[in-house]
Amino acid sequence: MGIAKWLVVAGAVAAATNAQAQDAEKTRAYIAPYAGYTHLRLDEGTVYQQTETIKFDALTFGASFGFQMPVGFLAEVGRSHAIHADFFDEPGDFELTHTSGAVGWRIPFANGWHFTPKVGRLKWELSSDNRIMLDSAGERHYDINGWDNFYELNLTRELSDSVSMGVIFKDVDQEFGHSRAGAFTVSFAF
Repeated sequence: MGIAKWLVVAGAVAAATNAQAQDAEKTRAYIAPYAGYTHLRLDEGTVYQQTETIKFDALTFGASFGFQMPVGFLAEVGRSHAIHADFFDEPGDFELTHTSGAVGWRIPFANGWHFTPKVGRLKWELSSDNRIMLDSAGERHYDINGWDNFYELNLTRELSDSVSMGVIFKDVDQEFGHSRAGAFTVSFAF
């Protein structure tokens, strides 16, 4: 079953559950800035004249904005940047940008704690000021881009009705290789 069909099924289940919810709480919007690190793997052939796989870490920051229904279903959009600056030019300066959309389910499991698995689709752009990269057709560019699916896991603790803190784990198999991010987040609901 394709991702579009899963999204339709998740939306239908959330709508049916929400219609039966006894909770008087309304759907809430939230914004969640985060910062952490990303581990990147650039497969052989991603960078021009690269003869081996390159692995390195990058500083990550970003934010997501979404809506959460009282039953736990949520939909969000987000943007993040992972930046690696290398002063000695090995492997070089790189920036990975993700612009994403995701759906998930916020699951309470202890007093104030929530586990939120999410799935989504993102547009990525990998760029470098000093390294030439190859796209899927083998052409040279200073930036390459594409679309990929991802999953994300969040563990948060409510500090008040409108503020939560926690950690994020995000994993993406991408055309150029792989990215895995871990970050701390604060969520503000309104």
